[in-house]
This record gives sequence, structure tokens and C-alpha cells, in this order.
Amino acid sequence: MKARVLFVVVIFALVASLTGCAGSKTYLVEVGYLADKEAAPTGKVVGLCPFEDLRKEKDKDLIGIRRHGDKKVDFIKLQGITLSDAVNQAVKDYFTDNGFQITGCKGWDKSPDGLDRLPRDLTLVVGGKIDAFMMEAKSGIMTTDIQYTVKMRALIGKIKERTVVTRTIASMPKEKRMGFDPDHVKGKLDGILTEALQKLLEECLAYE
Repeated sequence: MKARVLFVVVIFALVASLTGCAGSKTYLVEVGYLADKEAAPTGKVVGLCPFEDLRKEKDKDLIGIRRHGDKKVDFIKLQGITLSDAVNQAVKDYFTDNGFQITGCKGWDKSPDGLDRLPRDLTLVVGGKIDAFMMEAKSGIMTTDIQYTVKMRALIGKIKERTVVTRTIASMPKEKRMGFDPDHVKGKLDGILTEALQKLLEECLAYE
């Protein structure tokens, strides 16, 4: 009897030890623009300035945090690039898929007067800022509550009119799911980013 009790105690201690040693997980994902279709070339040229990451996170590749009931924390990070790089590529893909030609444009100071110093072959120049881009999840025994927060600004310079307009979009959807699937989170963030860019930049498609 004592041997059985001792065996149970040893097994319990071993399991507790292994559980305690299990550290936080880091999931690496890629986030991007989801293209619906590829449009015919429009002949319009867009100068793309970098979208700046203004978030307070020290790790600029961090886009998600999952908290467990036992206070452990998992992280979701971008694979190999920063969030600014990922958003810049998504913006480029957006315009390319809609028939625009893309060129770099790092010299624009985001002001109307600065448009005069840009190449004359540009139709538009676009830059932006990323104020928030984060997934926060809290996992219980069976379910996980997830909050997504994405806030971005786009600055659109219209060369012919010498005007600059600013567009802002904020998206904060919530969901409850069984367990936790990083692939689902990646797909959700892809969708939120795609919708945000479409709303931010839709007036560019109709600009002459």
C-alpha cells in the first residue's frame, strides 16, 4: 500500500515538474494582403512611402499575446520581418493587384508642399502609420477569448491637386473559440489587414 502511495506521489511530482518547466511558446506567422483578383494595368503610378510602426511594443515583430490560466504567456510574432515591412508589402500588393505600378518614394515629408518635389510621372503618393496591430487571447480550460485591435492611418497625396488627405480605420473584433489555433489567428489578421487597406485606400482606385 505504501509502495502504491509512494508511486502515485512520485508520478504526480514528475507531472507537476514537467508542467512547471514547460515554458512559453512562440508562434511564427506571416501576415499579408488577401487578393480577390488581379486587375488590368491602369497606367497609373503610385509612390509608396513606408508605413511607420508607432506601437509601443519593444519587439516590432510581436503581433499577439496569449495568456493561460496558469499565468504562462505565449507570443505570436512575424516570421523574419517587422510589422512595418509586412504592412508595406501588403500595401504594395493591394495596388499591384488593382493594376497600379509601384515605385519607391522615401523623400515625401507628408505635406502638400512636399508633393512639388516628387517625380511628375506619379499619380499618387501614399504613406501611413500603424497605431495598433495586436491579438490578445485568454485561454481557459476549454475556450479562448480573443480580442483583435488594428488601427492604421493612410496619408494620400494627390499630385495634380497638390492636396493630402488622411484616412483612419480602427477594427476591434472579438471572438470565442474552442482551444487555440495560431493558423486561425493568422487568417483572421490577414482578413482584418486586407479589409483595413481596402477601406483606407479605396478612393485611390477612382482617382484620375
